[in-house]
Amino acid sequence: MGPVAVARYQELGSRTQTGVSDATAQVNPYLPGTGWDVIFTPQVWATNVTDMEIYQISLDGPVGSSFLMLINRNPWNYVGQGWLNYDDPIQPVLIRQQDELVFCWNAPATAPPYDHVSNILPTVTVWLRTESYGVM
Repeated sequence: MGPVAVARYQELGSRTQTGVSDATAQVNPYLPGTGWDVIFTPQVWATNVTDMEIYQISLDGPVGSSFLMLINRNPWNYVGQGWLNYDDPIQPVLIRQQDELVFCWNAPATAPPYDHVSNILPTVTVWLRTESYGVM
């Protein structure tokens, strides 16, 4: 039996974005012009890796809210609790350098000051990795 290629992962670190009003982005299907959006543009990825996996998403949003996740403005996932972590390393989110990732909350955008009880500004951190192969 000859050498066997084994998939391993190279960590690419995390990226964090905070919410903006949909008045700017105009992508929120729940509350057009007034909802919260968290947007990861291709510039946020800032890597020379073409294909990446998001294997962990840490998010904080308004308590009681939910959100729709879009990849390149197409619905990808609906999450019923928009204030908890999203984690599925078995089925990671596959993205490319040029992809845009957007989270649209079903809660209205609000004005500061923000706190963790009554007026939460959505914040999302995604953890990236890419496959690298070794020989065993």
